[in-house]
Parts: sequence; C-alpha cells; structure tokens
Amino acid sequence: MDDHLEQVRRHFDSKYTDYDACSGRVVPSNEELQRALVEAIHHRRDASLAILDLGVGTGLTSWLVVNAFPNARIDGIDFSAEMLRHARERLAKFDGRVRLVQADITQHAFDRQYDVVISAVTIHNLPHPEKRLLFANIHRHLKDDGCFVNADFITFGSQHLASKTAASYEKFLAENLAGQELEHWLKHAREQDLPASMDDQTAWLRQAGFRTIECSWLQRNLAVYCATK
Repeated sequence: MDDHLEQVRRHFDSKYTDYDACSGRVVPSNEELQRALVEAIHHRRDASLAILDLGVGTGLTSWLVVNAFPNARIDGIDFSAEMLRHARERLAKFDGRVRLVQADITQHAFDRQYDVVISAVTIHNLPHPEKRLLFANIHRHLKDDGCFVNADFITFGSQHLASKTAASYEKFLAENLAGQELEHWLKHAREQDLPASMDDQTAWLRQAGFRTIECSWLQRNLAVYCATK
C-alpha cells in the first residue's frame, strides 16, 4: 500500500471517523446516492448473482443490495479493519451470502468472475493511475454483459467548476460538522480526496474495454454511473 492510501486508511480507522454516524453529514444526499446505485444494477431482482463490493466500508451498500437481490452473493473488500468490524455486525444475518475480506482493492487478486461489481464513495481516494488499473482489473473479472456500478465523488474539467464544487463541498461540511470532526474531514477532503471528472472516467473505462457507460444520477459533486462489459 502506497503512502497516500496508508493515510486514507488511517483516516477511516481514526476515532473521529464513525462513518455510520456521520455519513449523511459528509456525503451529500447519501441515501439518494445509495438508492441510485441499487437501481442502476441492470439484472433481474431474482437473479442468482455474484457481486463484488469494492470498498465495502461499514456494509451499508452491500446491505441494500443483498436485500434488493435476495439470491445474490456478495464479496466485500476493504482495507480498514474498523470499517469491516461494523460491516460484519451489519451483515451478520446474511452469513453464507456475504464474504468480507480485509485487503487493498488495488492489490487484491480477485479469485472469481462476477456478474456485478459495485463501489460507493471509495474510488475517488485512489490516484488516477490506480483508478485506470482498477477499471481494467474490474473489466477482466466481470462476466460478459456484467456491469460495474460506481457511486462516487467527481470533479469537473474546467477549473471554474472544479473550484466552485470544492468550495461548495467544504461549505456543506462546515454546516454539518464542528470542532475536531470538521477539521478531520476537511483535511481528508483537501489532502486525500482525488476525484476524477466523468469525461476522464469514461475515457478510462472505454480503454479498459467497457461497451457502454451511462450516468444515471448526478447531484453536486456526486455521480452514479453504470459501465457494461
């Protein structure tokens, strides 16, 4: 794990990161974002699916997906031991359908092919070269007609819009957090967040071999898109 990702891991293992308690205060419209991710999965709800959750975190997204797709099995990967502790508690009743692994999503050797790969508010933490490599790895481990659904922070190509959305996000944090918790998340946003534009991500996904990339939800500096193999 490189130095940047180690800093990100420490952020999410910190005593100031109770993600379940503060997710709605650090991710604008988080509930809508999560619902949009589930809705973007194009498979039938009764299908027997193998799903990979990259950056499973506290298990919220996997919990929503495993409820929406009752015949699905999910592998969840995260590098934060503290996040996985919460995920195991949240997903305990789905024992047998959910497998959780502590690993770096950029280094982990996926051991199977998947119908669906999902990720929520994770990949923006990676340097852009790592994003490109991850997209290629996702494509290799998707079955034909499989889909990759990503719900995440984005930026914009123009400096004007990028600066405006960054300032708007810091204002959102200041309105919802205070004290050391606010400083903790501002530091993360300024020093560790590395969002990419939709144009850049679309280009990288096409280079990886995805046939179609469609953005189904966009609000502020957040987007949900589905890339189909």
